Amino acid sequence: MKNTLIMPFLLFIAFALSGTLQAQDAKIKTVEFKSFERLPEQSKDSDLIITKKEIKTFDEKKRMIKLELHLANPIGELVQNKIRNQEWQQNFRTDEISTFDEMGDPIMKTKAFISNKSKLTIKEEFVDYIKAPKQQYTKMFSYTPAGKYEKITLTNTDNRKVGEEVYKYNSDNEETYYKKWEVLPDGKKYMETKKTAYTQEGFLASSEKLVKDGKDTYKDLITFQRNKIKEHLKYKNGEQISNFGGAKASYKAGQNRVLMEFGGSSGGSGFGGFGMWTNEDEFDDKGNKIKTTQLAGEEITKVTTYSYDKNSNLTETKEVSYHEGKETSKNKEVLEYDSNNNILKKVVYEDEKLIFKYTYDYTYF
Repeated sequence: MKNTLIMPFLLFIAFALSGTLQAQDAKIKTVEFKSFERLPEQSKDSDLIITKKEIKTFDEKKRMIKLELHLANPIGELVQNKIRNQEWQQNFRTDEISTFDEMGDPIMKTKAFISNKSKLTIKEEFVDYIKAPKQQYTKMFSYTPAGKYEKITLTNTDNRKVGEEVYKYNSDNEETYYKKWEVLPDGKKYMETKKTAYTQEGFLASSEKLVKDGKDTYKDLITFQRNKIKEHLKYKNGEQISNFGGAKASYKAGQNRVLMEFGGSSGGSGFGGFGMWTNEDEFDDKGNKIKTTQLAGEEITKVTTYSYDKNSNLTETKEVSYHEGKETSKNKEVLEYDSNNNILKKVVYEDEKLIFKYTYDYTYF
């Protein structure tokens, strides 16, 4: 049967989600995801290359307690990219994240202590393996009643204060003042202040930022017109090094907006122009969408068919495109599920050539 677009599409979404809803009774303990793909220079008959492996571990409350991510580097090696561990205590949880470079060497390790009640970070410990591999720093956070940063204090391994950040706000909780100082691992001192002003209507009026980095001083001045930059001046050691706008510039607020054009009415490249395509959808007795025919006028431009298993899980999508009655491309996506209706495998073909493969491996409580 053929129907109009909106309601059948919503039915399709509902039934497509039904498999996920049925799987909620089965609690996942771990899931290992692998992504394989064919590189542009590979031949049709060559094996796919593994580009990603991700392992997630959950507790019985369905909270993720561990994440291990491996990515392929430029020479094709699958290396450790990220490790995340979470633990829940009575009043707080810890969230520890380690990141690695393309060769698997550590870059950064952070451990945040987050209040279960306020959801705000109270403390953060971190090691920067690039700048100071032998130093563990600690940040302590305090907040305003509105939950915005008020002060951040930085200490080193010896519990010596080596930095501080201070924030101030107006009655609308908009940031008006920010100040930071920090003694860097190499002994150099960094300082930064930022002042922000607003109009009576609540728009940005101006921003002034001053940075002292070692022997150099940088200044950044911005004036706004209805939250859009009107003039932007940059200075280094008192000398102007960059400017935008100002007295010599012709400023038109409308030209600073990003405009999006759809279809062919304003030079768009969409075939047939926006609004020229129509879809005819067909559904089975369960409400699953089984076919979509796309037309430009009376000409068929694409036919997509869908297949399902007995639980209404989408198992196959075939898409055939046409131009002037001739077939131009043929794509297919095939999916497999386990007995809990969780996806096991997804493969993607373009013109009968295998392009992607995703696999999932589960353990359950």
